[in-house]
Amino acid sequence: MGTTPTTKMPSLTRNALLNSMKTVMSLIFPLITFPYVSRVLGAANIGKINYSLSIVSYFALFAALGISNYAIREGAKIKRDQASLTRFARQIFTINLVSSGIAYLAFLIVVFALPDLHAYWVLLFIQSLTIGFTTIGVDWLYSIFEDYFYLSVRTIAMQFASLILMFIFVHKPSDYVIYAGISVFASSAANAWGFFHARKFCTLRPTRHVEVNRHIGPIMTLFMNNVAINIYSNAGTTFVGAMMGDVQVGLYSVAMKIYSIARQVINSLTVVSLPRLSYLSANERKGYIALLNRLFNTIIVTCIPAAILLYALSSPIVLIISGPKYVDAIPMLQIIAFALALAAPNAFLTSAVLIPLRREKKVVISTASGAVVNIALDLALIPFFGTYAACVSIVIAELVVTVLSLAFSFDQITQLKLGASFVHTAVGCALIVACHMLCMRTVHIGNPIVDFLVRGGAYALVYGIALLVMRDDSLAFFLRKLRRPAKR
Repeated sequence: MGTTPTTKMPSLTRNALLNSMKTVMSLIFPLITFPYVSRVLGAANIGKINYSLSIVSYFALFAALGISNYAIREGAKIKRDQASLTRFARQIFTINLVSSGIAYLAFLIVVFALPDLHAYWVLLFIQSLTIGFTTIGVDWLYSIFEDYFYLSVRTIAMQFASLILMFIFVHKPSDYVIYAGISVFASSAANAWGFFHARKFCTLRPTRHVEVNRHIGPIMTLFMNNVAINIYSNAGTTFVGAMMGDVQVGLYSVAMKIYSIARQVINSLTVVSLPRLSYLSANERKGYIALLNRLFNTIIVTCIPAAILLYALSSPIVLIISGPKYVDAIPMLQIIAFALALAAPNAFLTSAVLIPLRREKKVVISTASGAVVNIALDLALIPFFGTYAACVSIVIAELVVTVLSLAFSFDQITQLKLGASFVHTAVGCALIVACHMLCMRTVHIGNPIVDFLVRGGAYALVYGIALLVMRDDSLAFFLRKLRRPAKR
């Protein structure tokens, strides 16, 4: 049995930091670009870009199916066997090529058949390029081998390139099409680079020997889960665009962009852990439970304070990113912030428990239930309460999904020791809230950047000291990891 070139298990902490760094850079770049773009293009053009992107995302969703999670889960179990891994990767790649071809055909039919989309056809066709390039990017192969260093470097390099292009070519409202093209270039170039670089693991090419019956069941089950997740991300934009217009979409998109980045940062640890958890669940049960315990405790002590910080700092964050013209997005972000406390545990239960243990049908039940609730609330409430209703529906839908996921994972969760983390988090968050209430009454900082740094730093320091005093295990583990490189 041949072995792959990469057999050593990378550090999960290192991978989580790399993935977090990649996501944080995704935050820093909007801090640089979005204030410029939002002022140059205006809310209406930003709304057009995001509305057309929400349409394309549905076809991109079909092209992706449930391939990524399935490939990572199954590939991680055989990654030490070169021949089996290569055969498996080629089969998955072929299935993805076929699904992308079908997605493009459906996309063309819909765009030409619906007159309401003709006004957006240039944006739609430019943004649809991401479908094909995402397919050849094979990020799932890098995740199987936990090569998050390459993924981080690739993404950050393309972000720098797109930043330079944006300042060169985007100068007036009519340049919104150019801006959309630059955004597509950043992801497409990175994915093209990824396809050729993947040869370090195996040689990818289409194959006629695709074990469809073996793969299609779990892929389609996970696809149904991705459909529900996509609804969380895009249904609000779609319904707000259809009922409220491009300006409201632009405001809503600001709040959602900030929330999405915060959620990705919190979820970084869960994302990078899926390959390791899949491997351990099949080969080392005790190791799986031990890692699960450490991860869930970390999620608890990070997601709730993160939600509180996002709520408390929503005003300076929105003003820094998009300027005073988007001040109406502040209450939207304050509502959506509550979903952050639910989204992180939900992502953990899905990616760290249910999917590695092949309970994907349970995942579909929970996410589909949340999606139905989300759509029903949007349709019922947006006509009466406007864009705020779309924000509330996200929070309620996340609550539904989290409760169901917890019920389906209960047999595993009961084996974990979580009590101390809940206590530490409750005490620390209470101190953050007290500090925030004091600041709101006594401190008034006009500059949003200074406000964000001063209050954000103070709140984080208060929480960190509270965890340190209570000797929280997650914080202690993280500090030990930081000290090791320093000693070297």
